[in-house]
Amino acid sequence: MLVLARRPGQKVVFPGLGITVEVLRSRGNVTRLGIEAPNDVIILRDEVLEQDPLETVTPSAADRKQRHDWRNKLNHLMLKLQLLQRRLELGGIDDPETQLNDLLTQLADVEQCTSDAVVESASPRVMIVEDQDNERELLATCLRLGGIDVVTASNGREAFDRLHEGDLPDLILLDMRMPDIDGPTFLKSVRDDIRLHNLRVFAVSGSTQSEFGSNPLPLDGWFSKPVRIDALLQAVRNQNSPTSVS
Repeated sequence: MLVLARRPGQKVVFPGLGITVEVLRSRGNVTRLGIEAPNDVIILRDEVLEQDPLETVTPSAADRKQRHDWRNKLNHLMLKLQLLQRRLELGGIDDPETQLNDLLTQLADVEQCTSDAVVESASPRVMIVEDQDNERELLATCLRLGGIDVVTASNGREAFDRLHEGDLPDLILLDMRMPDIDGPTFLKSVRDDIRLHNLRVFAVSGSTQSEFGSNPLPLDGWFSKPVRIDALLQAVRNQNSPTSVS
């Protein structure tokens, strides 16, 4: 057995296997690890493997069919969301709130069905700061379905309080235009706080970066609304490179 002492931010690399293990955070008796591996490499916690290794590693035909059905249902819902978005842009819809609430309910049902079947891995913990309730919960559901651990806050003040009350997230997704405390003000408070200043923050905004002045904001990424969930998931899982997606 190889025994190493590593600090947060340091990595152990297995170049022949294409696997990288990074220490993300260490607190008390708990250490959070990030693991990058090829898609065909299965990563499991030892207690999960000990419970039922054959069933976990090799899904049954019934499990594969169930997952296939879930993916089809999720794809159907995402297409309906894109259609709703397009109709909103064209002004051809009378009651978007009701339709959006219906889609949120259906997405929540899919999330509930899949939650017990998803094997927990070392995924980033994300905080979504967004004042629009439906938008916040829809984004949270999409990320959770992608295996991301998500917490939410409805405004900058609530988010700042949560950051000081519990464990820090690995990443913040920040709406830039909110009442009371807007995105730039919240961001400045984070960067000025010695405990929070290294947090990764992505802007998620319907505005452009240029609307907030000529000086670049201290952000790690920018996503323009409507957000491409696949691109956002990829960026959330990538702990190194800055991102800008229009």
